[in-house]
Amino acid sequence: MLKGLLLYVLFPSVCLLLFTQQIASAVRASEAAAFLILFAASAGVCLNWTAYTVIHRKRPSLLVYAYGALCLLLLVIIEYEALPGSLGLASTLAVIGGCLALAFMFLLSFWLSRRRSRPAHVFAVGLWIMIGLISFFMAYQVVRDFETRNVTRDTWITIAILVAVIPAAFSRRILASFRRNMFRRRATGLATGNIVQIVGETYLDRDEDLATDYYVRVQYIVDDASYETRVGIAKRIWRKYGRKAFLGQEISVHYNPENPADSFADRIDKHFFDRRGSDSEDPETAVST
Repeated sequence: MLKGLLLYVLFPSVCLLLFTQQIASAVRASEAAAFLILFAASAGVCLNWTAYTVIHRKRPSLLVYAYGALCLLLLVIIEYEALPGSLGLASTLAVIGGCLALAFMFLLSFWLSRRRSRPAHVFAVGLWIMIGLISFFMAYQVVRDFETRNVTRDTWITIAILVAVIPAAFSRRILASFRRNMFRRRATGLATGNIVQIVGETYLDRDEDLATDYYVRVQYIVDDASYETRVGIAKRIWRKYGRKAFLGQEISVHYNPENPADSFADRIDKHFFDRRGSDSEDPETAVST
C-alpha cells in the first residue's frame, strides 16, 4: 500500500509542486514549451501505467487511469494560469483542460459505480450530474453561437467534444457488447446440454439491500469430455413452473471448438418451453409430477 501511494500518488504530486514556477516561466517564454511539457508529462503518465502493469501483472484500474488524467489536468491548469487570457494558446489549453476534466470525471464515475458502497454510488451519480450540466452549457453556447452568427473554431471544437461525450457515456456497454459479439463469433460449435441444478447468488445491491440472481447449471459433452456452463434464468419463470420443470431439460449450448469450456447458452425466459417444440414435456405436467 505504501509503495503504491509513493509511486502512483505522492511522486507525481511532488513533481507538480516543485516545478510549478519553472513550468510557468517556460510557458510564458515559449508557446512550444507548453506542448513539449504536456507531451513529456503524458509520456510520464503512460510510463506510470506501464510500471503498474509490470508490478501488478494486470492492466491499471480505472482509478489509476483517472489519476493520470487528473495529473495532466493539473499541469494544464498551471500552464493556463501562467498565460494572459488573450493569447490563442490559452484558449487551446482551456479546450485541452476541458477534455481532460471530462475524461477524469468519466473514469472516476465508472470506477465508483463498480464499488459496492452507497457513498461511492452517490458520488458517481454526482459526477454524472456534473457531466450533464457541463454538456448542457456547452450545447447552449453552441446554439447561441449559431443564433448570433458568431461561429468560430471554438464552436466546432465544442461540437466535436459533445459528439465524443455520447460514445464515452456508453463506452462500457459498447465494449461489453463488442466483447460479447466477439465471443459469440468464436463459439461455432453446438452441443446439447442438460439442466442439472438451479442456483441463486445473493449479494448487496447499490442500496445495500440483499438481492439474488438465479442461474441454471448446464452440463454438456464434447468429444467424450464433460463440461459445464451457467445460464441466467428469470426468477418469476422458475417460481411459476417450479424447479422440477427445468431439471433434465435439454438446452442448446454454443462453444468454442478450440476451447470447449468457453461456451454460452441463451437466457431462460418465458419463451423457453415454446422453443422446446410441441414434442417437449408440458411444463404444467412437469409441475404436477
